[in-house]
Amino acid sequence: MRRHIVFIIQLFERMMRLMRNSVYSVILSQHQGIGRRQGLSTQKIDALKREFSNPAKFTNPSETSVFVAGSLGRHDSGENSDLDLFLTSSAEVPISHLDNVKCLASILGVYEELGYGQPSNDGEFLKIFNIPQHESCVGSARDDGVNWFTVRMLMLLESKPLTDPQLYRRHKEEILKFYFRDRDNGSQFKPLFLLNDLLRFWRTLCLNYENARSGPTRSWKKRNFNLKFSRMLTVFSTVLPMVLQSHVNQEWLLDLTEKTPLERLAVGLDMLDDAQLSRGFTIFLDDYEFFLHTKEYQDFNLLDDPTRMALNDKAGQVSSFLFSALHHPSVSPEYRQYLVI
Repeated sequence: MRRHIVFIIQLFERMMRLMRNSVYSVILSQHQGIGRRQGLSTQKIDALKREFSNPAKFTNPSETSVFVAGSLGRHDSGENSDLDLFLTSSAEVPISHLDNVKCLASILGVYEELGYGQPSNDGEFLKIFNIPQHESCVGSARDDGVNWFTVRMLMLLESKPLTDPQLYRRHKEEILKFYFRDRDNGSQFKPLFLLNDLLRFWRTLCLNYENARSGPTRSWKKRNFNLKFSRMLTVFSTVLPMVLQSHVNQEWLLDLTEKTPLERLAVGLDMLDDAQLSRGFTIFLDDYEFFLHTKEYQDFNLLDDPTRMALNDKAGQVSSFLFSALHHPSVSPEYRQYLVI
């Protein structure tokens, strides 16, 4: 009897520790606005999966994976969110020109069938990226020129599969191998190569915004707020758990990339194990939902002054919260310095 009571007490203590260690994941799961968007995103992704699983509607070359990025990939979609599709291939033999044309034409049919607008940037990213062929581009001057850098980052940071999930995961695994190729088994590995690419992606997004601001189009205001909210979240929600994890390997990173940016942020905050950030996280989620709601129902070029000022204030709060997490005493001084210098 006594042994039975001791077992129950130990089980209860383990459950309490588990609850304490997932407080931020629980806060995220209980947020109504974010929860609604997660449900809507799942519904839209399921509709896309049905289209792409129909051979009469989609022609899929061998070893090719289709994934969605953007708001659907982040699971923070609204009713009228855009559709951002990307394709990766692990085929050793290049896909024929005719098969490539058939595949892309059928994708345009899916856009039309489900009532989405045309692919963004005039279909600039609507092509099949062959992973083995692009391996040599990683970190080189050609990385940006062929858009492989952007596709690679989006796949790791904010994507969900629309076709074979096992193939999609295998493609991500192949990409992550690039960042472990210089690993020294004799010392504790630090994912500095991947961290460099994440920070480079963030700075590239900032530079692209400055370029858009000086251009003739009016899209720079939307890009400005996207940068301050969703883009910042996507990058630094990944950085936080990476700099807190004591042993980083490919499998751990692969599992991390399966989570949405908000889920990764919650995981990182749980790893900090500091309940004092809980109120700030709730405000962070409210601020992020305000941005998503504004994005869904208003034109950023036509915002009234109170809404624009509120967005700017909330963007500052979002940035400050992420900064406080990344500079928390639980983050090693080495990593805190590395993120700046």
